[in-house]
Parts: sequence; structure tokens; C-alpha cells
Amino acid sequence: MPNLKALSQRLKSVTSTAKITKAMKMVAASKLRGAETKMRAARPFVKSINDVMASVLSPAEGDDAPESKALMAISSDKGLCGGVNSRVVKEVKSIYDKKPEVEPALMLVGSKSRDALVRGYSNKIQTSIDEAYNVPTNFSLASFLAEQMLTTPADEYTILYNKFTSVVQFDVTPMSIKGPEVLGGSGVFDEYEFEGEKEDILANMYQFNLACAVYGCLLENITSEQASRMTAMDSATNNATDMISKLTIKYNRQRQAVITTELTEIVAGAESV
Repeated sequence: MPNLKALSQRLKSVTSTAKITKAMKMVAASKLRGAETKMRAARPFVKSINDVMASVLSPAEGDDAPESKALMAISSDKGLCGGVNSRVVKEVKSIYDKKPEVEPALMLVGSKSRDALVRGYSNKIQTSIDEAYNVPTNFSLASFLAEQMLTTPADEYTILYNKFTSVVQFDVTPMSIKGPEVLGGSGVFDEYEFEGEKEDILANMYQFNLACAVYGCLLENITSEQASRMTAMDSATNNATDMISKLTIKYNRQRQAVITTELTEIVAGAESV
């Protein structure tokens, strides 16, 4: 049985932890409001260009199997956010463990997925980008990531991210886009009129579409991260509060037992005199 000093030190430690987790929950809640507002404002922007290009770029049943693939897995640079990162890592592992005929070239955004995959899947990682969240997420960052993605020629690009549904629900979602070569097919967008060279305009539209997709996925993942962190810190605070209550009861009972023992010894000593 621990003595009073040990119980007192543990009680102070758990109390300090509860204060830290409560503060982290409040910070995450504040960041969540900003991230969700930005994400919901960007959804119509992302959807508008995706809807225009979806008829040509979205893979459909019956299409020929792609001969080459590229996969971008989006995670975070920080932990203490529940299963946001572990779910993405688990999905990446399942893709390669199925031993597909065409293994995708892997690009990682966020250090957490890299740390989890580097031991067993280092030979699959082609590009890893850390510290992408040091500045607020913007379209310039998304454009840079899209350019890095296009440096690997592929017939199909897939973005793996956490899609935000609510504060307590977010799902790992793949978004697949065909390679830019499909835009060079005959009859593609013939119903539109272009000012300038059609090939150049379609190439620019493809890059813009991919950047928009990456931008939307980044915002969805960041919002999911903050929501998961807020929930995780709330659970940690509740657990710490319950432990404080139990430790306080245990401390008070043991303290009372010590006091009772000392009084008994004093009374016994007085009677002996």
C-alpha cells in the first residue's frame, strides 16, 4: 500500500495532467471552429471544379485497369488526436498487404504517417513531406503538393484523407482521379469552346482540379484532427477527474487511519503511565 507522501505526489501529478488536458481541449475547440468554418467555405469552391472534370477524370466501373498508380496519404504532424493518423496508416498498410498487381507510388504528408510506416514500408515511400502545417493551410500549399504529386507519372492518382462528418464522426476516404493523359482523348470536352490552345487549357485545368482536390482534402483532414483531439482531451480530462476523486478518497482514508493509529498509541501510552 502506498504511503501518504506517494499518494499526495500522485494526486498532484494527476491534477496537473487534468489541467493540461482541459486547456488542450479548449485550444482544440477554438481551432476546430476556425477549421470547420474554413472547410465549409471551401467545399463549394472545390466541388464546382470537380463537378466540371468528374465526367472525364473520375474512375468508373468498366474502365481499363490503370498500369501505374500514385497514392497521397494525408496525416498530421502532431499526436494526441485519437485515431485520425492510425486510421490512415492502417488503410495504407491494407492497400499494400493485399499485394495488388500495381503497387502505387506512396507520397506522405505529415510526419505521423511517416513514423508509423518507415519501419515496415520504407521501400514503398517515395516522397515524405513534414511541417506542412506550420502555416495556415492555403491554396499555395495545395498547389505545391499537387505539383509534387504530378512529378510521379501515373494513370491514376488517389488521395487518402479523413473526411469530416461531425465532431464525433470522420472516415478515411480515398479520392481517385485519372491521369492527365485521358484529357488528350478524342471528343473530350468538345462541347465547350476554348480561347487559346485546347491542350494547354486542359493541362492547366487538370493541375487546377488536382490542387483543388488536395486543398479540400487537407481542410477536411485538419478539421477531423482538431475534432478528434478535442474529443480525446475531453476523455482524458474526465478520466483524470475520476482518478482524482478515487485518489482523494483513498488519501483521506489512509490519512484517517494514520491519525487513528497515532491517537491509539497516545491513549495506550497515557494509560500505561
